[in-house]
Amino acid sequence: MIRYLFKRLLTGLVLLFIYVSLLFFSIQAILPGDYVSQFALGLTPSEAATLREELKLDAPLWQRYLNWLSHVSRGDLGTSFSPWGMGPPVTQILIQTAPITMLIFGLGTVVAFLLGQWLGRVAAWRGPGVVTGSITFVSIALYTSFPPWIAFLMYEFIALRFGIPVSLGGRPRFDAPGVDQAQTISRMLVGLILALLAALMSNWLARRFFKRPLPQIVFSLLMTILWAGSWLLFGIHDLVPGILRQMAIPTATYVLLTFGEVMLIMRTTMVDTLHEDYVQIARAKGLADHKVRDQHAARNALLPVTSRLMISLPFLLSSMVMIEEVMNVQGIGTTLFYAVGMQNIPLALGATIVIGVVALLARLLLEVLLAALDPRIRIVSSL
Repeated sequence: MIRYLFKRLLTGLVLLFIYVSLLFFSIQAILPGDYVSQFALGLTPSEAATLREELKLDAPLWQRYLNWLSHVSRGDLGTSFSPWGMGPPVTQILIQTAPITMLIFGLGTVVAFLLGQWLGRVAAWRGPGVVTGSITFVSIALYTSFPPWIAFLMYEFIALRFGIPVSLGGRPRFDAPGVDQAQTISRMLVGLILALLAALMSNWLARRFFKRPLPQIVFSLLMTILWAGSWLLFGIHDLVPGILRQMAIPTATYVLLTFGEVMLIMRTTMVDTLHEDYVQIARAKGLADHKVRDQHAARNALLPVTSRLMISLPFLLSSMVMIEEVMNVQGIGTTLFYAVGMQNIPLALGATIVIGVVALLARLLLEVLLAALDPRIRIVSSL
């Protein structure tokens, strides 16, 4: 299994390198001019030439690429541009902006997956009817909606009706969120990851020793308690409520846009599994309906859902970029929009690398979950 994951990691890193390299050339080939010619129009020709030389924009494209590549190989993402020359380091900007994106993405993906597979399981088990039709209609409507439209609707019904604060419009300021808030969000993200891993381990132990997984409500409640406990452990429990209020609308928007695909795939695959022989045998043995549904039909139906989620991760991250831009969440999405619009090439490439690495790590985690669900993968990976 370790060898299998290592191969997947190596393949992902090669693809990420090719993608970022193509992005490096395409951004500078497609967009006219450069940072100085586009956004330093008030400078005299000599001042513009000095700024271009300081930013190393006067060098040939291939030389800039090799210089950037040598820095990245040493773990240095470079320095961003500013009207006065070199700006703050790209790593410093990303440390301030990436945690909120990763937290919304991680929390939203977990909630969307749990909600979508539960609704799909219920819809498939109940069969055609008003409930199933309503769930399917709402899921399709939300899944095919334009992300900014959903974001504005959430702002109307949550922020204005219930008084939850959110700011719309404007551009990200790289001095905000401050260091304390960025550190708090990072600790919340670490706590979420640890809570998820602990809940998955508990589910595995329940399946191993009690021959049945944890009920979904128990799994969700356990994960919530563990995550809240991590706030006390890290000493951030006083700051978390305010951050959660700010995250409410972006996270809810992301969940609404995401859970529909999980629900539709879960419903379709589970309808197919209901006609399999092992499900009919379980029913013939007189097992309770919820055991047949959850322990037999739903387990195998989760395989294509998890596989599809792995494929969809880059698209889910792209929807996060749009949500952040609309809701003015000062995360990596708004940073990427700002960097591309300003032709701030080092910052744009640094944000892209972070998004690619997160997608790669998330896919590896899903590979482990898929192997835990499907014994055939464990057999193939051991060969």
